[in-house]
Amino acid sequence: MKIALLVIDCQNDFLKNSSPYACQMFDDNLLKKIVQLISLCREKKIPIIYTQHSIKEDKSNAEIGEPSDVRACIIGTDGWKLVKSLSPKKGEFKVQKDKYDAFYGTDLNKILKNLGIDTLILSGVLTNNCVRATAEGAHYRGFNLLVVTDCCGATSYIKEVTDREIHDITLRDLEGRVYNTRLLNLEELRKDEVL
Repeated sequence: MKIALLVIDCQNDFLKNSSPYACQMFDDNLLKKIVQLISLCREKKIPIIYTQHSIKEDKSNAEIGEPSDVRACIIGTDGWKLVKSLSPKKGEFKVQKDKYDAFYGTDLNKILKNLGIDTLILSGVLTNNCVRATAEGAHYRGFNLLVVTDCCGATSYIKEVTDREIHDITLRDLEGRVYNTRLLNLEELRKDEVL
């Protein structure tokens, strides 16, 4: 088994309360957990790949149907940049993407295949959007998945459902439908023999 860590879209625009498009679970606690996960993977010499949602100023590469007033992750803005404490180190990878699935139209699959990776650890935001879409994209390409539940965060777009509920439902549904998916929290991952 050869593992890599994906850190999905941990950008300034998604930090809690930083923009109208923020992930309300992407707070200091979640940030600390992701930093710990990255440190663990660095210790274990696990390759790390950061994805960066990247939309052109003219929005010509935005998701189909995205409202024209959405101004998140515009290339070159402060909001587009990765959160400073999660900056890649030398030898780590960064993949810019413009769709929820980090495999779509990017070199991610090629990077992983060149590294001989067959298993991905997923972290980042939003659980119910880019994390889920990337998990499904990975599944379709034959990767095994470990989703670190307390290193991901969601936002609810349903008035009667909380961010935490959406996060939990998305993960349970993903585990039930994408058969090669395991859910572990950070402490369980530390103890798991997979590392």
